Amino acid sequence: MAEPGRQEVVRRVRELLARYRDPAQVDGLGDDEPLAVLGIDSVTLITVAAELHQRWDVTIADDAVLDPAASVASLAAAAVAPGGAGYRPGGRLDVVGMGVVAPTGLGVPALWDGLLAERAHRLPMPYDAARGHRAGAVAGASAAEVVAPDRLLDLVCLAAGEALGGLDPGRRAGVTLVVGTTDTGGNALGHALAGAGDDQSALAGWVAERAAEKLGLGAAVTVGSASASGAVALGYARDLLLAGDAEEALVVGADTVSKSAFHGLAALRTLGVDGCQPFHEARRGIALSEAAAACLLRRPVPGDDAVLGRLAGYGASSFTTHMAAPESAGIELALRRALAAAALAPGDVSFVNAHGPGTKLGDVAEMRALADVFGDRVRTLPINSVKGLLWHCQGAAGVIESLACLLSLRHGTLTPTTAAEPVDPQWREFDIVTKPRELADARSAVSVSCGLGGVNTAVVWERA
Repeated sequence: MAEPGRQEVVRRVRELLARYRDPAQVDGLGDDEPLAVLGIDSVTLITVAAELHQRWDVTIADDAVLDPAASVASLAAAAVAPGGAGYRPGGRLDVVGMGVVAPTGLGVPALWDGLLAERAHRLPMPYDAARGHRAGAVAGASAAEVVAPDRLLDLVCLAAGEALGGLDPGRRAGVTLVVGTTDTGGNALGHALAGAGDDQSALAGWVAERAAEKLGLGAAVTVGSASASGAVALGYARDLLLAGDAEEALVVGADTVSKSAFHGLAALRTLGVDGCQPFHEARRGIALSEAAAACLLRRPVPGDDAVLGRLAGYGASSFTTHMAAPESAGIELALRRALAAAALAPGDVSFVNAHGPGTKLGDVAEMRALADVFGDRVRTLPINSVKGLLWHCQGAAGVIESLACLLSLRHGTLTPTTAAEPVDPQWREFDIVTKPRELADARSAVSVSCGLGGVNTAVVWERA
């Protein structure tokens, strides 16, 4: 790092150390004196390094943190600033297949038409219809189908099948399947516990294996990161491809409307009977939907005319002080990491597809993070959210919302944020898209996804 940057790290390390020791003692310690003089051990330094990384995106190598002679100066000398090691600017991946099954219907065309027409299928919540809760369901699905034990597997295979449609069957064995889901057994678990289902099928960790077997794919992995599972699966697949550990990767975000998910979120008081109302002045919480969305990724091939878009960057953070309340600093960090990975400046972004859950605190934290990242431009930056129509697709959200970005970039049109009006007064000067809008010159978009427990992600997409 350049000297000014190193001095900034010194200041931040001292700020964090002052939480564990008397601030006057920390101020009196020389930069080159061992921290052991103050009784600061490696466990404390690991905590300091983790917070330095979370709050300011500065990484310190493990050997420097664990060095018995560690000092403020040695930690600063070993620091890597944002955009340094671990980032791969220009590491773009091509999207060569997409698939969706959602409340808009079966298939990508149905998703696009439904988003523009603001049309989606709803059912009374199978587990608590008396209180007025509804659930988003695949168009035409019955309540019995929504709670079927193999519903998650069926959704994964439907979306994956569409995304694989143009792929030579002989190449399927070389595709790594990455499934992102919050489902911890869900409907299958309930049937198994009642003695009416296969115990193995009730384990969420097996869903990718079972889907890969049915589809003739190769390696398979299931990723669980709360409501950001689909987006985290995209990041995982990106790492595999850029590292050369996979030839192609099929990412599927999927979730059912399970009894455990419904009652768990109800206990956290995050559900609202009116459905998701992103940025609405009277927003009250989320409503759940079943869905699956798939994205087939590969490293660029010269002359490939099948490219539908590009995954340009990915960023994530784990940062919270409350399980169900997101922190703007964590969302900001994920955004900055994603832009750095894509080698883009905030001014290069054409629009943002927000997480936009329609919760009191969630929308506030996200908008604050966007303001911190985009500065004054945030008021003219088009912002939309598909959750007002699709509701919260849980583990599928990160992928289905990413596909909405790709479709908007391909069509040069932004989809509306359903149920956003009247917008909360604090954001009425922001450019929240509430009607379909032509944006023919859009080149890049950012999709934000967050999950319980402080999981924050941002994915940067580009037009092919």
